[in-house]
Amino acid sequence: MKNAARKSSDARNKGAKAGGKSGSRSGKGNAAASDNNIKKMKERSKDREVLYSVKTKRDDAVLRAYITFTYRVYHPGVTARLLFFGILIAAPAIIIHQTWLRIACLAVGAVLILLALFRQNISLAMTKKNDPDYRSGAEFTYEFTAADASFYKDGEIFNYINKYKDIMAFYYDEDFYYLATGNRDFYILPKSRFETGDPKEFDVFIYQKSKKTCRWIPNNFRDQMKKRRAYRQLSGGR
Repeated sequence: MKNAARKSSDARNKGAKAGGKSGSRSGKGNAAASDNNIKKMKERSKDREVLYSVKTKRDDAVLRAYITFTYRVYHPGVTARLLFFGILIAAPAIIIHQTWLRIACLAVGAVLILLALFRQNISLAMTKKNDPDYRSGAEFTYEFTAADASFYKDGEIFNYINKYKDIMAFYYDEDFYYLATGNRDFYILPKSRFETGDPKEFDVFIYQKSKKTCRWIPNNFRDQMKKRRAYRQLSGGR
């Protein structure tokens, strides 16, 4: 009986030692898993960190920038053509003798010339009248992380880019960035309204993420001529 008791006690001691070793290994495994989870959480947190943030409104400056952009990029040369045809139609009034025809030429020519000179102001007035976000003073916030971008209107998200490949075009001038996405949305980012991140580095960030080159659309006439000359030189023209 004593021998049986000793054997039973020895078996319990061995089992306890084995359980201790197993518990030790399990503890090490849990610690390693915990470290991996913490590492993954840090990586996700880093991806979700807002690198660039822009807070803006659709005020006069932003609306005018949008109108000017559409004229320069999507409808280039329209102002010059309107001005040319206005002068061309009004010029014959000098030599025409019929009064009614002279008045007609001057009237049509004057309308085209005024339209060429003031069409941006006309478009701005119409946009301000018809844009509810301008009238309500809605505040827009655009946030860009390493992984995605979120767009908020008065604190509520209204659009989201889960991959920067969705960016279709990217432009800039002296004061603004212009960003177009695949679902035909268009965003104007004033450089003066960046709350997070350096606006001078934003074009490099977008290029690295989307591989879309940021195209320069200069404001003043002299810079526009410089750009055209540079394109001609690159294309082998003179």
